[in-house]
Amino acid sequence: MRRTGQDERLGGRAGGRRPARASAALRGIAGVVAVSVVGCLPEGAPPWLVDHAIVASVRFDVAVRGPYAPESPRDDRLVASLMPGDRLRATPFLVGPAGPIDAGAVRPAWFYCRATRCFGDVTQGARPRACEIEGVGSTTTCALGQAAAPELELGALQSLVDLYADPPALMMVAGAGATDTASCVDRLRRLQDDGETVQACIVIIEPLPLGPLWRLMLVAAATGLPDALPLNGISPEVQAAQPALYPAVLPFELTITGVDGQPRELIAADGASVAVARGEQVEIVAPVDVFDIQLFYQALLGNGSEVLFQATFESFSSSWLFTADVAPDDTMALQQVDFVVPEDAPATIYGYYLLGDGRSQVWAWLRFEVAE
Repeated sequence: MRRTGQDERLGGRAGGRRPARASAALRGIAGVVAVSVVGCLPEGAPPWLVDHAIVASVRFDVAVRGPYAPESPRDDRLVASLMPGDRLRATPFLVGPAGPIDAGAVRPAWFYCRATRCFGDVTQGARPRACEIEGVGSTTTCALGQAAAPELELGALQSLVDLYADPPALMMVAGAGATDTASCVDRLRRLQDDGETVQACIVIIEPLPLGPLWRLMLVAAATGLPDALPLNGISPEVQAAQPALYPAVLPFELTITGVDGQPRELIAADGASVAVARGEQVEIVAPVDVFDIQLFYQALLGNGSEVLFQATFESFSSSWLFTADVAPDDTMALQQVDFVVPEDAPATIYGYYLLGDGRSQVWAWLRFEVAE
């Protein structure tokens, strides 16, 4: 599903660094499979227009650190990846035409599964068992129940190769409007039998943001998995790399130009209300903290039995979704969007902002109150 926004590199590969090398028998690992099922905008609607309830993003946090969890090097930033032994917490960003949706009122249903098997396991056969402590890797689908922000304790890493061939994921099912979550789960189970529709439901499958491949290689080696790398296969430089951290959403800088051509400027934090009038030009700049741009190492398959560890910098990307047909300018520079408040605008317009760094995503929103 395409969303409006901009994507621009804020850094390249670490200047002149050569990839560190390690030997491994890891050829043939498939790429991570990310699956979004239902919840995208309907056919024909602009990609930035929210005209029905959707899940714009899902955030995974470490609720309780396990034995392999890295510590954050910054007190004001949280680690944005999971490791075996962690207790995770999932939080959905549910939004609709009338504003952000309280996940506590919707109470989504959650399932822990493999990315390619979630939909089939939930819609076919017996009801999934209740989740317990679940291994990272090979697992059968289990149910976490209904919760605004469920938690799940991850068990041991089962297989490194199998993990990346078909990664573990959470599947979320939620009701929207007159259709409640329990009804949506029942509809899913009737898909195969009578062609039941889930058009009024929100369904998304989101792979877990597991620690980078090299961190899992260390865990695999330490626990003696048969497809693991030896510990000396990963250079000290790579082992000392910092974990992925969530970036911060800074207060927005707005310039609103009236129909008389006079601009006014203001700063608006997440969740703020902004007064506008029909016909006014709205420019939103979303600053980023340059210290949020991290240098990290990614593991790449090389020739023969080698794994190459390559240093690179994160890159920011941003997206805006709106609840009215404001036709935002899609050609602006990074972190900026312009739109004109339409003459037929509703009394309230919501703007939903998504900020990603290539490894994680955060969000914020603004409420535009349109003067009569």
